[in-house]
Amino acid sequence: MTQLTLVNVRICTPDPAPADGWLRIEDGVIAGFGRGQPEPGGVVIDVAGQWLLPGFVDTHCHGGGGAALYSGQVDDVVRAALTHLRQGTTTLIASVATMQLDRMLAAAAAIAEAVSSAPNIRGIHFEGPFLSPQRRGAQTESALLIPDEQVFARLMEAAGGLAISMTIAPELPGAIELIERHHQLITFAVGHTDDDGTRTRQAFDAGARTATHLFNAMPAMTHRRPGPVGAALLDDRVGCELIADGIHLSPEALVIASRTAGLERTMLVTDAMAATGLGDGDYSFADRHVEVRDGVARLRGTETLAGSVHFLSDALATVVRVLDLSLPQATALVAGNAARHYDWQDRGTVAVGKTADLVVMSDDLTVAGVYLAGVPARA
Repeated sequence: MTQLTLVNVRICTPDPAPADGWLRIEDGVIAGFGRGQPEPGGVVIDVAGQWLLPGFVDTHCHGGGGAALYSGQVDDVVRAALTHLRQGTTTLIASVATMQLDRMLAAAAAIAEAVSSAPNIRGIHFEGPFLSPQRRGAQTESALLIPDEQVFARLMEAAGGLAISMTIAPELPGAIELIERHHQLITFAVGHTDDDGTRTRQAFDAGARTATHLFNAMPAMTHRRPGPVGAALLDDRVGCELIADGIHLSPEALVIASRTAGLERTMLVTDAMAATGLGDGDYSFADRHVEVRDGVARLRGTETLAGSVHFLSDALATVVRVLDLSLPQATALVAGNAARHYDWQDRGTVAVGKTADLVVMSDDLTVAGVYLAGVPARA
């Protein structure tokens, strides 16, 4: 039996954190934790009074470290996934952007092949191709398609059983029917939509359960037209993705969304693109040409946002500040809520029996160490 004990830690749980506490890992699983000093045995690591959080769960991410998760190249997938792992994301859904269908199929196949070398990848999110041309954002316009059973089946096959979610515009012909037929197979998310809210509500009734990066790539909510934003915020069945990078959402929008949906339905995602972690510059990834200026990524020569360049650790720090949350409250938004939403009962919180996916974090909310199933992923 492999045993590791972390001592002198403050464990981030909904209950008061133990002072000078400890946590024991056995064979990659949390075996126990408590106050004071544990009984001796196995390897012991002193965490020097820092916080111990559950590993972060990012359910919408396109890349990082100079590599796109959807490039179709296994090496790129591994590089991007490990970049986010080193910043605390121990569970990642790799997002495939809308491209020509053959490229989306190749991207899914590459992600499936990369999992053995990028163990934090849990599955695949297809952001399209069934999206609104009017709200496509940075998605490739010529690759957008009307919902089609054969296309859907080909994407599922290419994913090799790893397909977790799909963003779809519910107003497109056949969208509601596709959701009704397949919502037990995959989690459908409403997004990149020009709907007035009517078809969004129908999509949720048909089985869709997520709102893709709420507010972005959809009509604004007004006092007479609540649109997809109003429908998602008020439906207790729906998890609401929010990009808390200070760019995609204003502080006010972040507060309104989290208060309306409640902290239990709010899921922070990065929507991170390949340049995440590289700094400002001009970049080309797959079929995207992007310029990053002052931490804002846009399609080159336009004002269209092309995803974010932040990590979930950054989002955690943002909501602690903007929403005035305690660290345990904020941690739920980057870990527990997403795990519960996708019914991943083995992760998302620090509890006995859970996989030992853990993040060591300093008081200034900087990632100081990461454990993936009890194995250090970052010194």
